[in-house]
Amino acid sequence: MNPIDQIVADRDAARHASDPNADVCFLATTDANGHAHVRTLVLREIVENRFGVYMNRSSPKWQQLTENNGYELLLFYPTRQRQYRLSGTVQEIEPASVDSNWNMRPAGSKYMDYFYREMAPQSSTLESRQVLLSGIDSLKNRYPDPHDLLPPDLAVGLDLVITCIDMLDISNPDRIHDRIHHFLKQGTWVEQVLVP
Repeated sequence: MNPIDQIVADRDAARHASDPNADVCFLATTDANGHAHVRTLVLREIVENRFGVYMNRSSPKWQQLTENNGYELLLFYPTRQRQYRLSGTVQEIEPASVDSNWNMRPAGSKYMDYFYREMAPQSSTLESRQVLLSGIDSLKNRYPDPHDLLPPDLAVGLDLVITCIDMLDISNPDRIHDRIHHFLKQGTWVEQVLVP
């Protein structure tokens, strides 16, 4: 079986089971000093071997992904007792797709993108949470209808193009886990059984 098809099937089953991880992923990157950074993102879509995520160009993860082009993406579905570790390359998503996705975002997320652009970049230091909330209130006063907000130039989407997949199934009652490594070779997925 194509491992991407298995991931999609597991994600659908996780959604059906109201798994809290069904629509998120955990992205690990490294900075210029080799320090690891992991964060939770919304996994927007899976198309073939491209896993779509959206972010802001002011984010450190954007810089890390575009400068290093290295990452590991973790999917874990507790209701399925299955974990996937994925890696590959990075491609920027076409602006039209980014705009379409941005327009479907919740109002708070849109205001945050404007906050990054107009007040402070993502992950920068603030004196207090109240500074953030006051800034959002200011943006809401200037732009009262979030439907009228246009995607800022800092909004970006990335396809994480997967070329390696390590699947770990921990559902076996005897605790002898099942682990399979897949990698793309000349456009075909190759499977290797690994010691769990």
